[in-house]
Amino acid sequence: MPGPRDFSSGISRISLEVRELWELNPPVELFGHVTLVQGYVQPPNFVGCHALVTLRDTPGKTAAVLTSEWRLQRLLETALDTGNLIAFEGQKQTPTPPGWTVDDVYNITSVILYSFK
Repeated sequence: MPGPRDFSSGISRISLEVRELWELNPPVELFGHVTLVQGYVQPPNFVGCHALVTLRDTPGKTAAVLTSEWRLQRLLETALDTGNLIAFEGQKQTPTPPGWTVDDVYNITSVILYSFK
């Protein structure tokens, strides 16, 4: 992987800032069961869905996940229909968007749908 010295000064500064932001808010992988999926359109910023996921490793805690990717939405809908366990990877939104009643909201980049409950 190229280091900061491999880029020109302007690009290097930007890549270091991006890396610092990523280190402050790294992606996480969590496991749980989907309890709700809601698709919606909020032009011009968002077309997609959010889902509520009851976390497996933190009993009593629910996280919200957001995606505009229809393939991930389809996996979330299937998990809701079947009750099967999922894993999701994403970055926590900080601060939590206004009006949300859950503390943890994640922009997700992947979903794994397991065949067991």
